[in-house]
Amino acid sequence: MLTTEALLPLLERANQVAAARTLGDLLDGILALLAELCAAPAGVLYLHTPETGGVTCLAVRGLPGEVEQVCRGALANHGPASQALHSGLPLHQELSAGQAWAADLEALQAIPKTNILSIPLLSDNQPVCVVQLFDCQAMPLEVLAVLAARLASDVQRAARSEEYAMHAERLAALISIFEQIGSTLDRDQLLRMMIEHAREVIDAEACSLFLVEGETEENVLHLASNANQQISLSQVRVPKGKGIIGHVVESGQTVLVPDVSQDARHYRQIDQAIGFVTRAILAVPLRTRTVVLGQERGSISTRVIGGFEAVNKQQGTFDDEDAQLLVTLANQAATVLQIADLYSDANELFLDLIKALAASIDAKDPYTEGHSQRVSDYSVEIARQLNLPAEMVHHVRIGSLLHDVGKIGIPDHILVKPGRLTDDEFHVMKQHPTIGANILSQVRKLHAELPALAEHHERLDGTGYPLGLKGDQISLMGRIVAAADVFDAMTSDRPYRAAMPVEEVLDYLYQGVNLHYDGTCVQALTTAYVKGSIRTQKEREMLGLQ
Repeated sequence: MLTTEALLPLLERANQVAAARTLGDLLDGILALLAELCAAPAGVLYLHTPETGGVTCLAVRGLPGEVEQVCRGALANHGPASQALHSGLPLHQELSAGQAWAADLEALQAIPKTNILSIPLLSDNQPVCVVQLFDCQAMPLEVLAVLAARLASDVQRAARSEEYAMHAERLAALISIFEQIGSTLDRDQLLRMMIEHAREVIDAEACSLFLVEGETEENVLHLASNANQQISLSQVRVPKGKGIIGHVVESGQTVLVPDVSQDARHYRQIDQAIGFVTRAILAVPLRTRTVVLGQERGSISTRVIGGFEAVNKQQGTFDDEDAQLLVTLANQAATVLQIADLYSDANELFLDLIKALAASIDAKDPYTEGHSQRVSDYSVEIARQLNLPAEMVHHVRIGSLLHDVGKIGIPDHILVKPGRLTDDEFHVMKQHPTIGANILSQVRKLHAELPALAEHHERLDGTGYPLGLKGDQISLMGRIVAAADVFDAMTSDRPYRAAMPVEEVLDYLYQGVNLHYDGTCVQALTTAYVKGSIRTQKEREMLGLQ
């Protein structure tokens, strides 16, 4: 019988183990203590998973590195460890040389052993965890029973504490994800952000996103966190209704498959295509809302545009909480995707209208056809070379496209005159910046673009028009468009002269630096041209770009 004198040191050891700061440290400490008492060189510890009734290997001792790596996080639902845990009684097995045994984990079959001792830890008669020791030289079952009873409640508390902490961490991560998802309207950036966050929050080995494509309604792999970079993802396709993802898209249901080898729906060609091994899948539909116009104006319908897959839970198994998290993330992302698509459509319509307006002005004179678009292209490249923010680049793009819109108020006999203008005619022509700025000043959303219209003929020394602004009185946007406008005008054919060589035009601009033109803008234009980001009218014609 175990005496009090002998018991006290053991309980003190157990108290030291129970003081561990984390669940992992606690489980490692329990495994080490019981292995020491049984003089066992190796063993594993499984934590009970109430949701599935199975156990997960969370501590390993004395096994080869490759075996330990395979065992950690692996699941088991049968074998002596599971039997001992559910019976509540220690289970001892003697093995003869070469004798096979019903292992809890397949990786343990390859480990030579003479005996196996499985020790369950229960709290309030509920299974908590089980320690499995190999090659025990001693089996103090009475001592083991006392320590198991002492430590089981600590494991249960630590597991619950870690679970609560994980819930709080997931909630914080989800809030952070929502904030980040709302920070961009770029569709691909949003989708990449989404699958990476999903992988982290759900603790999956990989996540992938499929989108339904066109008339075939194939499910096309759009993004994958684990994909081989040499593989074209768009070539990875799952036919309509095929695979687990096909079922999710067609049914609109969430599907959780803990073992794909037991599910006939699993589309194995995907693994073959991207060089991956799928063991478990959690898949949810990606829904978007559509506003129906016309006679049904104002009604909203939903449709499934694709699906998310989380593959291979790294610790434990996918559960209902994982599914809810993935559904929540997919719903939030789908909403933002819809907004991104609406923004993209509206922005595309806006740009098309702006381009059409600019082209209508250019079309009055065959010699200026395409001028506004080229000036816009040049201005954008200058802005990019200056590392301006994306919002500023957008304003530069629109403003430079519209820089000559005021010519709509210039009489045609002056606008399309083939020769040089008289002084009176030039005086009228010089009003087009003011006319353009006045017209668009009525459009509140274009106020940021007005300097491009009003200032593109101003010069740093005050000799420009229409206001004779000097130096810092001219905005950066005005300086950018001024350089781009002169560059295109001089490198394009005109009725009164042929296009000038680029070298001569750049030399002319440099001669006017800090007198007429901003030096940083001229340098940025030169850099963009040397890089090939800018092509003149003649070069575009030779390359078939217009």
